[in-house]
Amino acid sequence: MNWGLVGCGVIGERRALNLPEGVRLSHVFDPATDRAEKIANQVGAKVCASLDELVKSSVEAVVIAGVNSSLTPSAQALLSSGRHVLIEKPAARNYAELSTLKNPQGKQIKIGFNHRFHPAYKALRERLKARPEDPIMFIRAQYGNGARLGFDKEWRSNPVISGGGELLDQGVHVLDLASGLMNDLKVKTSFVKTHFWKMPVDDNAWAILEDKNGSTCSIHVSSTEWKNEFRFEVYTRFTKYQWLGLGRSYGPEKLLIYKMKPEMGPPDFEEINFPPEDLSWKLENQNFMDAILGKSKIDGGFEDGLKSLSLVQDIYEISSRLQEGRPHPEWMKS
Repeated sequence: MNWGLVGCGVIGERRALNLPEGVRLSHVFDPATDRAEKIANQVGAKVCASLDELVKSSVEAVVIAGVNSSLTPSAQALLSSGRHVLIEKPAARNYAELSTLKNPQGKQIKIGFNHRFHPAYKALRERLKARPEDPIMFIRAQYGNGARLGFDKEWRSNPVISGGGELLDQGVHVLDLASGLMNDLKVKTSFVKTHFWKMPVDDNAWAILEDKNGSTCSIHVSSTEWKNEFRFEVYTRFTKYQWLGLGRSYGPEKLLIYKMKPEMGPPDFEEINFPPEDLSWKLENQNFMDAILGKSKIDGGFEDGLKSLSLVQDIYEISSRLQEGRPHPEWMKS
């Protein structure tokens, strides 16, 4: 199967170098031709001079990894021409933009939530599913990076291109992970702030959410973490699951499990360590391919993208209201 790639930056390159068996990356496009040529030379692909040229090519599926403002328009052009699409998160600058996406030919739409395919999350989901008698009480999540010099001058700091700051960048991953474990999350309160970087988008965001069962989720995402960190903790009535690390600069990936004893006191402890190689990109590409072939369902699809962007929208809205001294919106009272 021939795939195409739109957007040949860091994420586009990761996708290109982690294709499943039976897939050939045949066409690539990026407005920065040198980036497109770099990937094309690595995999033997043709460099397209425009998105329209790629649309007219022989590709059957396309990975879209451009800047946020280009994601939905590129996806629409490709869906309308009958291609399956994998759209990198956040898939749009906001909920309203993504909700305009139409799929006239019923093709597969995958959102790039690669964190779903980390082995710690897979193990966590399996353990929770196996113990329905031990429901989730709350989730506590922290995700942050230290950015880099000039970060405030990059496209991510321009709201016209990005649509938002750290909440939209790394926050959608955390919100998606939590939504995969909890039912119908709603934002209860939030606070979004720009502490350090001189830019018109946020560099820190906090939120507290609740699902329909009354379980709670608290998140903090930051681009002032200084030492990159990922921590995703799930507390059930009798167990604490602690997912630490994503590999690379975020440290070794592991799942720590603390099981309460009937007499309470110090819990039983189990530690699962995972290989250092990050296979999430390849596994997600494989899920996209399998869905195209009818072998499995999409794990992290269009509705999941809408759900995460709806939560982002509500977090921004509630934070703005609180900081301006306005009351919560009417729907918060129910």
